[in-house]
Amino acid sequence: MADDLIRARWEGGVFRPLTNALPDLNDGEVLFLDVQRVRTGKSHRHQFAAINEAWENLPDRLMMEPWAATAETMRKHGLIVTGFHNVAQIDCGTNAAAHRVKAALIAAETRAHGYAIGQVRGPVCIVWAPESQSYRAMGKDRFQKSKQAVLDWISDQMQGAYAAQ
Repeated sequence: MADDLIRARWEGGVFRPLTNALPDLNDGEVLFLDVQRVRTGKSHRHQFAAINEAWENLPDRLMMEPWAATAETMRKHGLIVTGFHNVAQIDCGTNAAAHRVKAALIAAETRAHGYAIGQVRGPVCIVWAPESQSYRAMGKDRFQKSKQAVLDWISDQMQGAYAAQ
């Protein structure tokens, strides 16, 4: 889907493509456009700064969590648990096979996305990988929703940890 993405600027009442590398389009062909406003670098940088600040100030109780190894793993885990993820669910036939498939899928997804988590439920293997928040992958509105969800999740984790002390 991202390969079909055509960036355009609205000028003089028409959309003007920002690239010459357009897919094969026929003259007069009708297309459906999904308007995704480009987000600012300021919002992008704000998220990463806020996550880094939170990670540097994690309570001792949270530092031991697997997702707290780095600010980046914390962000990616936050994306998964707040619903901004891709999921693979495979019926492997047996519990033992599901554990083997889980290990292989987590390794592959971690190579591809930098982080993944998995679970085995009987013969079924489930692996979650975070959605990319790159400019190309996420428009302004979806990025803002994912950013707020992750920051809220981190805040909840920290408040819970302080309340438990």
